[in-house]
Amino acid sequence: MAQSQAAQPAKVQHRDASGRVSRVTNLGREHYLRPSDGRLTPLSVQGTGASLEMSVPLRSGGRNWSYIGRQKSRISFTMRFVCWMYSLYLESKKAEDEGVPGVGSEFLLALIWIPCCALLAIMVSVGNIKEGRTGADNLQLIIPQNFEGDIRNNGYYDPIRYRDWGYAKLPRNRFEMQKQIDAPRKEVDHMEDEAQPFLHDGADGDTEMGPISHHTTTTTSRSLTSGETQYKGSNEDLPGELLPRHFGPRFLCFLEGSPGSSGCKTRLVSDWVREHGHTSTDFVFVSYTRKQFSVYTAEEMATWKISDEERAARIQLTERDRAMLLQHGIEAARAANKKAFWIDFECIRDFDNVARSTSHSDDVYRICDVVRVAHSMVIVVGPSLESQLPGGTPEIYSPSSMDMWLEQYGSRLWTLPEILLCPPEKRIIVHMAGVGPVEEIAKRNMPARGVWRDRTLVRQLIDHYESTIHLAPLELVSTAVECLAWRQTDQFSPGDLAYALMGLLRRRPMVEPTDSSFEAFARLSLANVNDALLERLLCMQPVQRNAPWYEIKDAWGARLWDIEPRCQVAGIADDQTVTLDGTFGATIIWDRMEQVAFYKRPTIARTFAKVAVRALPVYLIAGLAMVISATQLNNALDHYGGYDPPSSVGSDPASTALLAIGLVFFIPAAIVTLFAPAMIWDLYRGKFWSTQALLIGIEGVPDNLGWVERDLFGLDHGRLKWSVAGSTLSQHRPSKDGECEAQPPNLSPPPADPEAAPPAEKERLFTIIDTYSLTATAFRAVRPPTALIVCGQEGGMQRAVLCSYDWETSTFAREAVVRVKTMVLDRMSRVDRFRFALRRRTVENKA
Repeated sequence: MAQSQAAQPAKVQHRDASGRVSRVTNLGREHYLRPSDGRLTPLSVQGTGASLEMSVPLRSGGRNWSYIGRQKSRISFTMRFVCWMYSLYLESKKAEDEGVPGVGSEFLLALIWIPCCALLAIMVSVGNIKEGRTGADNLQLIIPQNFEGDIRNNGYYDPIRYRDWGYAKLPRNRFEMQKQIDAPRKEVDHMEDEAQPFLHDGADGDTEMGPISHHTTTTTSRSLTSGETQYKGSNEDLPGELLPRHFGPRFLCFLEGSPGSSGCKTRLVSDWVREHGHTSTDFVFVSYTRKQFSVYTAEEMATWKISDEERAARIQLTERDRAMLLQHGIEAARAANKKAFWIDFECIRDFDNVARSTSHSDDVYRICDVVRVAHSMVIVVGPSLESQLPGGTPEIYSPSSMDMWLEQYGSRLWTLPEILLCPPEKRIIVHMAGVGPVEEIAKRNMPARGVWRDRTLVRQLIDHYESTIHLAPLELVSTAVECLAWRQTDQFSPGDLAYALMGLLRRRPMVEPTDSSFEAFARLSLANVNDALLERLLCMQPVQRNAPWYEIKDAWGARLWDIEPRCQVAGIADDQTVTLDGTFGATIIWDRMEQVAFYKRPTIARTFAKVAVRALPVYLIAGLAMVISATQLNNALDHYGGYDPPSSVGSDPASTALLAIGLVFFIPAAIVTLFAPAMIWDLYRGKFWSTQALLIGIEGVPDNLGWVERDLFGLDHGRLKWSVAGSTLSQHRPSKDGECEAQPPNLSPPPADPEAAPPAEKERLFTIIDTYSLTATAFRAVRPPTALIVCGQEGGMQRAVLCSYDWETSTFAREAVVRVKTMVLDRMSRVDRFRFALRRRTVENKA
């Protein structure tokens, strides 16, 4: 029993927008929010073929929604009948135009005209009954009824009835936190102070200097150093809190002894300043990579799962490499005529002042502040660490080896910010391990040196930080993310990519060790002015479905600054999940082909034709009844009492009057009957002035849009077109008149994804029919999206995200991104604040 309970999912209930809590029984099924009442409903999907049963399991590539095949049209029987009549005529005429011999189109139409007119007169009167209409509707035939369908939602798309009942992990506004904070006014003032570059009058310290993060475990009471002066007020427990910036390092390695000696001692800068003043705190920054030098202590390596032989070899390497790096630092400081240098394994320390290679201090994330104020920078490179371990292949110094070691150094995550932020007025000095300085390189010349394989992008960043070219905030962040994304590192936390980027920006949120990579980046994005980078990122269509979030590449080739967001990220909800507000959206209908209401220009002739056609049964039946009644009445009077009068029928005034009235009704009705098919055809063919806005989904891609238009509007007149550039499958070409002409979508298989998706994540083809813009868009997705949400605009069209609904987390997950016409916003409703995920959480990644 315990095992069965453990196998149950954590959540089997769902709260809808109206606050109703429903128990979900079909746990493995796709669901959607029904637009009529907002209730959670199992998803059924129509398609281009026959219906199928859900016999194949999802993990084997099956569906977790009901596939009900092609659905019956809901167009009135009368409209379908007229369409059938003229389809025979049009097909025959098309065959004649192509030179195919056969029955003449006009003759074929004339042959079926009279029988069809008689059937049509009957169907117009009984058609409403077949369609399930009430008797009251049948009694109102004299009122001009139409076949345009019913207007709903005032012509708007079906709304998305959603409400987010939960808390965001990190809201943009701190008063929306799960734990309400009764912060005094002074703390609110502190948040305002951070944006001001100067102190208030009479204040001590500096607004950009603060304590070590509260994540560092300490309860020791001590005086703050000059680099640790606090703000007035506390950062702790405030949402969106920032990591205070320091003016310099807390620790430095100070040279000791005579100028020729090789000794140094790591000391607190505050203690040194107290004894010697500020005149001798200038220092050299020493940079290296742990792929080439071992600096881990024996205590740290004691927990590693390696052989004793390898551990002993690494301990020896550590002793040698630490001494070697310190010696390079001493030589570099003396060469620069400075009394100190900075190196991470000595100068990043916790509150116990013990040097560890893996410190938990937030000083790890303040290295950017250290390198900014350094006098100069020294890079130490050497053979890879693997080549120096037992069994490794030794690497001998040569110019080509030097290039390889520099490239390995440049491939590390944390080395790029160090080079970008080092002082531009001094050349970077490159030391060879155990040898000394071998090269001096100006920072602006580093890309040409071949240190990086992405040197074109890095050059833009160097130009920006040297103030020769200024990148906009959006360009800076996107370029930096692209450069940092491929670089390697020994992971300190899942958010290392964002924390490395953090050093390049001014406002830095507190480090949260539990944050994922996306959460850390989202937190950083919300803290800085970056032109709505997150909002733009959400609107992009990844080139590969399984691409990580930091691959900022759009399938259409658009760049971040090409997209103008129409929404705002209101907070961070979870890994790759944010809360969005301010969007427009609509629900997609998947289980039926609705009859679409349409509107045509009202004219006197069109109104008269509608009245005549819809009143035809009344006049025809009433006239016929009166003619028959007049005849029977006259016959009854003629034979009354066995007297046979010499007069003919109609001699009785009452029967004559009844007959005349009947003929007045019957003759026009008979004429209308003969012209009814043509009148209906002329009434509802041609272009529409407007239509009911609906989004209708189909699994698969129709081989032609003719049958889709017939199922939606009754007649196929080529109104429905493929979208020109609605999805990555859309195609177009110039017509013979030079106009842009849409073509059927390109259904060729997509390029192979290097990271093959599991069968449950197999892509399928779907089609969305927009009855307002009269376009059809084919796209690929894993699941049928149940909502279309407009989040931005680009290239003269709107970027709409097609989302499926994860009811367990009340989250809309991105399935695909399409481009829709801007005019659709006129018929869309706003969507209440909702949770949005870049990727659907599957069974595998939920664990």
